[in-house]
Amino acid sequence: MSRGQSYFITLIRNPSRQNNTTTQIRTLTLDSPSRGTSTEPNSDAHQALTSYTEMAKTVSTIIRERHRWQQTLVSDFPSFNFADPLFFRQMLTLQNNNNNVMFSLWFFRWLCSTFDYKPDPVSLNLLFGALLDAKAVKAAKSFLDTTRFNPEVTLLERYVKCLCEDGLVEEGIKVYTLLKESGTVPTVPTCNAVLLGCLKVKKLDLFWELHKEMKEETEVVDLERIQCLIQALCDGGEVSEGYELLKKVLKQGLDPGHSVYSRLISGFCKIGNYACMSEILHTMIAWNHSPSIYTYQEIIKGLCKNQKQREAFCVFNSLKERGYAPDRVVYTTMIHGLCEMGWFGSARKLWFEMMEKGMRPNEFTYNVMIHAHLKRGEVVLARELYGEMLRNGFGETTVSCNTMITGFCSYGRADQAFEVFKKMSDIGVKPDAITYNALVQGFCKENKVEKGIGLFKELKALGMKPSDRTYAALQKVRNLKMSESVAASLNEILEVA
Repeated sequence: MSRGQSYFITLIRNPSRQNNTTTQIRTLTLDSPSRGTSTEPNSDAHQALTSYTEMAKTVSTIIRERHRWQQTLVSDFPSFNFADPLFFRQMLTLQNNNNNVMFSLWFFRWLCSTFDYKPDPVSLNLLFGALLDAKAVKAAKSFLDTTRFNPEVTLLERYVKCLCEDGLVEEGIKVYTLLKESGTVPTVPTCNAVLLGCLKVKKLDLFWELHKEMKEETEVVDLERIQCLIQALCDGGEVSEGYELLKKVLKQGLDPGHSVYSRLISGFCKIGNYACMSEILHTMIAWNHSPSIYTYQEIIKGLCKNQKQREAFCVFNSLKERGYAPDRVVYTTMIHGLCEMGWFGSARKLWFEMMEKGMRPNEFTYNVMIHAHLKRGEVVLARELYGEMLRNGFGETTVSCNTMITGFCSYGRADQAFEVFKKMSDIGVKPDAITYNALVQGFCKENKVEKGIGLFKELKALGMKPSDRTYAALQKVRNLKMSESVAASLNEILEVA
């Protein structure tokens, strides 16, 4: 028995009931029931089935409650034929009804190792199907690998779907290919499962290759396939083509579902095409799909990212007027957008509004406000907020330190930024490329070229990449008065660049 089995059985074992179970066992008939062929209620076959059912209940209880049941089961019932396929099927039926298919698998393995048990195809298919029903994909794969039996085609199709849903896409495609090579034409749902699996693991080339093969074999295209195609187009950066496909589907009177509209809206937000985004939003509502708060979050984030904070703020306020309840993520996105636009008063108002509604700021929200304070030169307020962030359980990280460093540098306080930088090593926080680039730019901005060059060299020595802004900052100070050694170092850096 595996350690996993032993641990699980030990956890649920109830010693106080074990003696009662044993007493019950001893009162059962130990002779293996004979199987007749009569269909009468009192026939031998009916009696055999009833006896097997009762025995299955007893054995199931033992497996569930007794530690190391494999070592005692035969001695408890020395004359019972555990290897009878009818009994195993009764065990499987009982365990399935109780959602304990793994017990059936353990019992099956015990049968194979204890007796000269040769499972029949019906039993194998039943157990394999039960494992698929329970979404025990890895157990089903192991079962198939060890028994090496040929499942029914319907089960193999379900197996393909389970593998792809569980992320084992390559294995799913192998089984799918074997099905086709055996002359079976996989059903549309099976094909769709394979395509969705490709999208899940971001294998777009394989997606389009398989879709082409499927299209040649059958022209049947259902709504799930449409959803797959639009997702693939969006994932591949072809959002406009996805929108054209949506229009064709809608003209046919078909509705591809809420997720398709949301995906296209998100795609157009990322590329800054707000005309198409607005069209889809109105189409979505016209087809009785209320945009979720997540959809609006994508719109607000996209607008802010593309320097359209005013429009984002209008959408945000419209949301609240129409009864939506923006969550912390939406508030943080909007606060960040307002700070970037310089509307600090509105951002601060949303900050307090968010907290009044019981939403605690997260680390990102704190960093947004801290950076905004520093850009305004409000160092005391920034430090107070930083301390509040730490007291609320958010430890000092590379991100939080970078927020302070970039904030100080943007306000012309590179020396104070450098103090934060030195503190990072003391508290075990590693600087990254953002840290060094911000400091180099900050010192160059204040004409402290030697310090900037020193940090630039350190950045390069650590294998990090200088940003274009860093090179631009170094270029700007090239004509300043400086020592010959510093000038030589600067020229060397810029010549290599």
